[in-house]
Amino acid sequence: MGEVLYRKYRPLNFDELFGQNQVKDILKKALEKGKVSHAYIFYGPRGTGKTTTARILAKSLNCFSKDNKPCNECESCIAINRSNHMDVIELDAASNRGIDEIRKIRDAASYRPTMGKYKIYIIDEFHMLTREAFNGLLKTLEEPPDHVVFVLATTNLEKVPETILSRCQIFTFHELTTNEILNYLKSVLEREKKEYEDQALNIIAKASNGGMRDAINLLERVMVFSDEITEKVVRELLGIIPEDVVKSYLEALENADLDALNLVSEQVKKLGFSYEVMIEQAIDMLKDKIMKEKKDFNKIAQLVTELWEIKKELKIAEDKELAFDVLSLLKAKAISEKLKKTSFEKEDRAVKTITPETKEESKNVEGVEKEDSSESEQETTSPDKVGHFLDSLYNENRILDWVLLNIAEIELEDDIFKVSFKPRDSISHTMTKERFVLLEELVQEKLGMKFVLEDTLNKKNENRELLKKLAPKEKEYIERVISLFDDNNNIEIIEEDDNG
Repeated sequence: MGEVLYRKYRPLNFDELFGQNQVKDILKKALEKGKVSHAYIFYGPRGTGKTTTARILAKSLNCFSKDNKPCNECESCIAINRSNHMDVIELDAASNRGIDEIRKIRDAASYRPTMGKYKIYIIDEFHMLTREAFNGLLKTLEEPPDHVVFVLATTNLEKVPETILSRCQIFTFHELTTNEILNYLKSVLEREKKEYEDQALNIIAKASNGGMRDAINLLERVMVFSDEITEKVVRELLGIIPEDVVKSYLEALENADLDALNLVSEQVKKLGFSYEVMIEQAIDMLKDKIMKEKKDFNKIAQLVTELWEIKKELKIAEDKELAFDVLSLLKAKAISEKLKKTSFEKEDRAVKTITPETKEESKNVEGVEKEDSSESEQETTSPDKVGHFLDSLYNENRILDWVLLNIAEIELEDDIFKVSFKPRDSISHTMTKERFVLLEELVQEKLGMKFVLEDTLNKKNENRELLKKLAPKEKEYIERVISLFDDNNNIEIIEEDDNG
């Protein structure tokens, strides 16, 4: 039986370890300065390198070389790589969680190491220890022998008692990025002398959800299934729905095309895919779209919201197909109505530049010609200026400011950058008001303009004040007229002077 890939190509030193730079750098410095702690907690999702890092640390401490790096050639390093080093003890707390196991560790820890400089105990999933076992371990952590190092790995740090946490150095292992997983998969395939398609590896990297071990296992499944590592093979093996089917589903939702929704449902069933996978892929596709194109925020947000609701319902539904069909039909109608109200207003938004001259001309008789071409240029739309400004916010990772200004209606007036919100966007208006000083500085710095937030949301209150001046019957009549309109209409009451 051949060795599995994740063991065969397990990193042998810190330089070969992909990702987790913050952990590697601190441990390297500690080894160089000889300031190694007696106990470490490695916390993070599965498959992110906790046990591998623990083994590399064990080799660094017990290696016979003098440069604090594992040589992987000496007797100690070879023994650790083969998992038969007498002074490096690996324990799975999921199956050895009682006080008896901890007592054995405590008794053995009092003896000096036989092969290396340190006795190193690597306890995986140590959050599963019993309360008595934790108390037994606590005694050893309080008064540790100089020659013992504990490396405690866990995926659930919240289940560990505070008394244990306070006596250990805690390192957080993050989910690996898609690029880090891609680079590692490529290095494995190069050593295996296998050809591959980049898109196939990209699908595997995304499907692993940030876990390197999961990615390697998925790759091995593909290699066993087929000699060719292609996108088609990976999609078929991992049960990933073709992109054109997912696109058809999203288009049918947007357009409330009931026939197309039924056709997509039949395709998913015929191809043998999961309806939950369909929803997850649709959400991922929308997420990728907004990150790449940086537009249509309102439309995509609405779609994601409705898809998330379908996903939650599918989890608890017994008949997945029926639930998918019914929910898709209902949500398609809701999405269509909501998108019609917004009129896809952020897809190709044009911002009008208004000058004092154009304001005056709007009051004059229609048909008055403009005197020169310069005025005409001032009156044309100028989306580029605002578009570049919004792009700069996105590139600088000011995502909240970018979102708020995309939702807002922007109007340029000479040197004034005027922002307003519709009544339905009251939350966005409040958040913009809270960030007024920051946005004011950004607009001044990047555009050289004055930032103005128009308080259109207070017009309803002003209207109510004016209604108080009316006679009771008139007031009742006006309120009845206003009630006929929905909340999205902004009705303004203007008080005229005595001259009409």
